[in-house]
Amino acid sequence: MPTLLLFDVDGVLIQPSGYKLALRDTVNYFARRMGQADIDLSFEEIATFEACGLTNEWDSAALCVGALVVEVLLKAPALHRPTFDATLNAILTANVTVARPDFSGLAQEIAALNTEHHAVTDYTRKILCERLPVEQRSILDALFADIFSIETPTTRIQQCHTLGHQRFFETYGITAPFEAESYLIVHDTPLLHQESYKKLLAWRSNGERDFCIFTARPSLPPTGKTLGYAPEADLAAELLGLLGQVPIIGAGRLQWLAERHQRTTADYIKPYPTQALTAIGAALSQQEVSALEAAAALTESNLLVSPLADLRNQQTEVVVFEDSVGGILAAQRAVHKLQAYGLDVRLRSIGVSPEASKRAALANVADVVVDDVNAGVMLVLGDS
Repeated sequence: MPTLLLFDVDGVLIQPSGYKLALRDTVNYFARRMGQADIDLSFEEIATFEACGLTNEWDSAALCVGALVVEVLLKAPALHRPTFDATLNAILTANVTVARPDFSGLAQEIAALNTEHHAVTDYTRKILCERLPVEQRSILDALFADIFSIETPTTRIQQCHTLGHQRFFETYGITAPFEAESYLIVHDTPLLHQESYKKLLAWRSNGERDFCIFTARPSLPPTGKTLGYAPEADLAAELLGLLGQVPIIGAGRLQWLAERHQRTTADYIKPYPTQALTAIGAALSQQEVSALEAAAALTESNLLVSPLADLRNQQTEVVVFEDSVGGILAAQRAVHKLQAYGLDVRLRSIGVSPEASKRAALANVADVVVDDVNAGVMLVLGDS
């Protein structure tokens, strides 16, 4: 029976300290722009964000900065200006300070509203907008219109910290807002032990089983020009010794696909099934482009084409290793779609996290929850 493994990156294969520290410093950057004290988000707060569905730091940064702006405008409504930057400048000049917002409480409000586990951006904007008068709500468009855009203020600063100023310029073709080293390069560490790595490579060499990376991290496209594509998933694969060894189904691959089908990246990425369908096809075929096109054919046109069509007439097990509810739901939705076409595909979902809040959330959707990816890998390889 073919077995296909889909591995998330952050919190599963990689300890994403770089992203967390970049998020902390991004929020601090905007707090200082408004004359506020440093927020210094804790790792516990970030874990709560992730447990509540805010698994993308661009969403988390927009939430935190947006919440801080809202708190100031509630205290001093006259500081509202027509643009986001002008409003920040007015706040700084007025020397108005506010108490630290309850970021964890806001994340829990978002989770309570997002009962179907969709992308969280619209829910975040809704919750913050409802705190402001109607005439002031458009100020938040700068943060929430498109969190994937480098024009979004919080995303731009997050990316400078994440990539470093030199790679920022190489990626986007514009000068970075300040000089910085890459937090990913400096702070990220592998969670996959060398023993697990070797066993995984030996396991895949035994035919009819393989794996791929399945991550919401920005990545290079599968082919073509790379301007505008941040190589964050590719950097993770390089750190793990997997670059060029397995497909990387990251956000850049989905961005490339979305541009070809007049969609947005958010339409295709976790928690929606297109990315998971791509990962299944890529793990099966080790071909990224054909897997991307097959996933789009199925979700856009209800056409089952290779490599997904190659799942016919056999039983296939898909195993997803995830630290987020959205990633597991994406895999579930993908497998349900394949089953609707009569394919005998079965899913085993392994939640991965040592954090209590995330484990509790994962337990609602995963078949099993383990402390780390090595325990999960041993569990699967022991069954093979």
